[in-house]
Amino acid sequence: MPEEPQQNRSFLETVKAPLIFSFALACVAGFITLIVSSGGSDNPDVDHDTAGVDNPINLALLAFGIAFIASLLIVSMLQLASRENPEYLSQGAGVNRNSEELYRKQVAERREKERRRKAEEEQKGSPSENE
Repeated sequence: MPEEPQQNRSFLETVKAPLIFSFALACVAGFITLIVSSGGSDNPDVDHDTAGVDNPINLALLAFGIAFIASLLIVSMLQLASRENPEYLSQGAGVNRNSEELYRKQVAERREKERRRKAEEEQKGSPSENE
């Protein structure tokens, strides 16, 4: 497989952009979950010593993790979908030649064989009809 020329990729083409965006989105989701699960700013008397899911910090960490993974997956898939394929991928060599050219060549060969077969049948059929 041909080597891709080394180019300096822009910030949006690297892995850093989706990671930073996902981290920021996860921080927002975690912070909102922490505030909402603790009862807002009017209820500071929440028991943070429990180890269960009802602990606001556990809920915030859970929301952070889910938002980070989900947003990273979605942003990465969108980034891959919008990327153009390199030109050399459409130009095969050897076994991986352009399939459209092969198909057209096979169709042309089949039509030529059929034309020759019909021409031979007409030549064989003509002398027998004239006799």
